[in-house]
Amino acid sequence: MAEWEVVNDAAEDQSAAGWLNAKGLGKYVEKVIELTDAESLEDFKLLDAAMVEQIIESVGMKLVTAQKFRQALHELSSIAVEPRESPEADQEVLSPAEEVPVQEVIAICIDRSGSMGTPFKEVTLNVVKGECRDSVAERTRMEAVKAMFYAFRDRIESMGPGRCHLGLFQFDDKVELLLDATPCLDKFESIVDDMKKRGQTAIYSSIIEATQMLNRYFEADTRIDLRVLVLTDGQNNSGASPQAALEAVNSIGAVVDAIIVGNNPDGDLRRIVSAAEGECYQVSNLGEGFELLESEAVVSLKARRGGAEKPEFKQREAVDLRNISQASITQGSAVPRVQDVARDQHAKSKVVAMDSAGLGAISDGSLGSGAARRAMAELRQVAEAAAAGIHILPTESLNFWRVLIEGPFGSPYEGGVFALDVVIPDDYPFSAPKIHFRTPIYHCNVNTNGAICLDILKESWSPSLSIQKCLLSIRALMVDPNPDDALRQWIAELTLAHVRSGGADTRYYDNARESTREHASLSVEGWLAKWGLGASDHPSAACAA
Repeated sequence: MAEWEVVNDAAEDQSAAGWLNAKGLGKYVEKVIELTDAESLEDFKLLDAAMVEQIIESVGMKLVTAQKFRQALHELSSIAVEPRESPEADQEVLSPAEEVPVQEVIAICIDRSGSMGTPFKEVTLNVVKGECRDSVAERTRMEAVKAMFYAFRDRIESMGPGRCHLGLFQFDDKVELLLDATPCLDKFESIVDDMKKRGQTAIYSSIIEATQMLNRYFEADTRIDLRVLVLTDGQNNSGASPQAALEAVNSIGAVVDAIIVGNNPDGDLRRIVSAAEGECYQVSNLGEGFELLESEAVVSLKARRGGAEKPEFKQREAVDLRNISQASITQGSAVPRVQDVARDQHAKSKVVAMDSAGLGAISDGSLGSGAARRAMAELRQVAEAAAAGIHILPTESLNFWRVLIEGPFGSPYEGGVFALDVVIPDDYPFSAPKIHFRTPIYHCNVNTNGAICLDILKESWSPSLSIQKCLLSIRALMVDPNPDDALRQWIAELTLAHVRSGGADTRYYDNARESTREHASLSVEGWLAKWGLGASDHPSAACAA
């Protein structure tokens, strides 16, 4: 069995930065230390309650993070920094009985062997490290892996706090536990950043140790997904046998995914992936790596299943590894969209004409009377005054609309037509509509499954807004992307490079235009014909972008 050690980052690191990281406050380390000039834990004990509140306000901590900070200082010393119990805090801080249930625990095993120092494709861009960006001339595989996993951490965090726990191992000829499974994802960044290459490659030993971590969460009736995610660039040449790794994984029904960096995948690792019902991916450049690790199919097993809950545990049949076929390899740029069962069910609804007969044939679906009246009123407004470049097409079910958006003039999407789905919630307009791109689009604020990062579709939604206003904002986002709130960090980097170079760096535009030609070439008239309609059924079809 390979040797490994637990790194106790809280007990051993008595620096101010190390303590903040250990308390899940890594995002604010630089700001807090700059403001307080604290160098050690003793310095933090000098703070009084008023100073603490000033720090919280100055660095911009949100309510939950502020509670963490107060609690940590209260534990550290006897100062009167009690966690707040105000009504405002109660709205944000969950009581133990209300804690978000864990959906998935992922034990990440990262290869740190000597070959991870090999140069990796993609140069002269930025390594993403939290809120700072360090410019590099050329990345090694290890540097690339760090950048990709920062993006992976961010995507997991965007799906909701506490839903996923991450643990981290690094391995060469030994396996080392760097981070025990935790929902405090701020710790992940600083620990990944300290990884260094060395040694040989003990892939199977790392899988066994990862399984032991996951075993704490295992029960035969658990609904928590358990997964081992292995990233490696070569062949196993040290440590435990692949058969032993497979038996360990099967004992708890864990899924094993593998990400291969380079062109020399380990055949027995691919067999373990196949037996453990996982996926095997290969990335050959940094862009592919970002696309892969930010895709919903890789971020969440529940999303990979189309939103279905984890199946009941069934003991896998014992089998000789040599009799298992190797898992097929999917390129990082070709990860399929995950199935959205609810949205696909809505998509079976027939599109109807935007006239009195068509609108009269629409059923309320699952909408209550208030939501149905509001949705129908918005449809009638659209029929009277449609926005240029936006075509709203109702279906026979009022809570599902089809939409076509013409690529705006002057954008890399010009000339393309993009199909979107709109699902209206039962309590509309008090909840935002759910809007997704059905046509793939190369855009930093739209993920590979079509989800859109736009504030008015989330926390800034108001009942005074309308679906058409949301669609106008989406079309404006196609002209003016927001790299600071990206769902696809690599495209955000290319977007920033295009802006900062004054347009000289054309990679973002070139890629977006190529994607538009490939996926968005069907005209508005072509879409209408596909849905059994003519231009006369929808006057907005005459609108130009």
